[in-house]
Amino acid sequence: MEAGGGSSGSADTAADEIAHVSFANVEFLRRYGLNVKNVLEYFYTSPFYLHCGGPSSLNERRRRAGSGEEVRPSGNWHEFTLVHANEDAKDGRVETSIFVIQKVLWREGHEGSVPSEVFYVLSGSIYKAPQIGELFDAAICQAARSADLILRKQLEGVSRKRPRLSLDDSRSGFKDGNSSSNADYGWPEWCLFERKPVPNAWLREALRHSGEASRRVESPRG
Repeated sequence: MEAGGGSSGSADTAADEIAHVSFANVEFLRRYGLNVKNVLEYFYTSPFYLHCGGPSSLNERRRRAGSGEEVRPSGNWHEFTLVHANEDAKDGRVETSIFVIQKVLWREGHEGSVPSEVFYVLSGSIYKAPQIGELFDAAICQAARSADLILRKQLEGVSRKRPRLSLDDSRSGFKDGNSSSNADYGWPEWCLFERKPVPNAWLREALRHSGEASRRVESPRG
């Protein structure tokens, strides 16, 4: 991908579009390599710099002023700074280099700077780090998709296992054999009506108590 100018479209739209791409300037890397001294110059060639406030940054004012002139910022301004480089990056090994560039904001009347955006340069490719809000949105969307998948799987299982609802005139209103669907009786489709076998231990316990109760009732007559 190559950086390019243009006045059409809003800055926000352009920033959103480049948030999902990477950039590599192969010619720059081939000619100059990449290290802590020139990584910002490399970043200046990217669309991230162009569409994320680069033209109005303190970096651009310094570039236009030249190395012999001091630039003193005033009011509100922002700057792109190198905040981290791994050992391979410091040694100029492009293939395993990692740089972190941060856009910081300075507000008039406020002490210190405020981090705004973060960019990674990994093995010569530049990426824009997602904002915290974007991470939350992505997490929420992923959770929603997972929940939807779980529900659909459960409904599929219910559809396969759901027995037909039937009437039992003698006891509970249900009977074995062929019957109509749940919808015929007003029950939701996900309602399950299964006759579970009673454990033998329960039957033995019930019979034992029943026998003891019968003996207690009959004993006064004896």
